[in-house]
Amino acid sequence: MTDLVTGFESDTCSSTPMQRVAGRLERALPPGWRVEVVDLPARGEVAAQPVLRVHMPEN
Repeated sequence: MTDLVTGFESDTCSSTPMQRVAGRLERALPPGWRVEVVDLPARGEVAAQPVLRVHMPEN
């Protein structure tokens, strides 16, 4: 699995546009929320695109 969890302090630390957007989104969300860039292709898909996954806190 190649999930990447953001936690970027600045956009200059990010290496891809998707990671920069994920970092900005995570900073705009309430505390405890996480944003991941998932670039794992779906089963059988070769040319899949990365997606953002947003995780809510459990409480």
